[in-house]
Amino acid sequence: MPTYGLDFQNIYERVQDYASIKNIVGSATKAKAAVNDALRRLASERRWTALRRTGTITPVASTQAYSIAGLTGFNYPVEVYYKDNGLRMPIEIVAEAEWSANEDTQNEGTPAICIFSASDGTEKLRLSPEPSDAFVSLYGTIYVDYDKKPTELSADTDVPEIPNTNSQMALVYYAVAELCAQQGDANGVGVWEQKGMKELNKFFANDINAKGKSSTIKPKYGILHGVYGRGVIGRDYHR
Repeated sequence: MPTYGLDFQNIYERVQDYASIKNIVGSATKAKAAVNDALRRLASERRWTALRRTGTITPVASTQAYSIAGLTGFNYPVEVYYKDNGLRMPIEIVAEAEWSANEDTQNEGTPAICIFSASDGTEKLRLSPEPSDAFVSLYGTIYVDYDKKPTELSADTDVPEIPNTNSQMALVYYAVAELCAQQGDANGVGVWEQKGMKELNKFFANDINAKGKSSTIKPKYGILHGVYGRGVIGRDYHR
């Protein structure tokens, strides 16, 4: 067991107890699957700093689209930029409508906007305008800050990357709700969902990295912050 918090065995055994399935054959397997389902759900609830990573793309002159296969576990984009004398120079991530309205197919130069798109069947980073020889010569690297997918739990001693250790009961409660849903227990789903949401709301309210001056409940940045276009904050939280 970790010094503080819960490991996978602690979590799924609690799930078995709370869902009243511990004496059922195969209940550990069901509980483990429910925990990992809940883990994936939590990854979509907010931007978790524990999942933040930075990867790189090598720009090529006259080339718009770039594979993101090197961005291990890529889930959500956060920021795209290049560095000029140590300063971050942003390449704005935009949504489909703004990309369609502003994509420059006539010129090469310094990329100003970008989009993560799977329009050809494979998700890629697309830049506009396309990098010029001068840009590639001056700035040989484009940086991508992104949130990765959480690593699923398998060994009993695995410790989940999210949520933080003092909010891990949210993972337990959401997993129990998953099992209630499988059993057709709508009332149980509602009860355990509420308990999970209460845990997350407490975490959000106390997240010192997310508080705005006028709010102690809603995090400042949404899951899709930065991809809606100029200055628009994605309002994709529960509260």
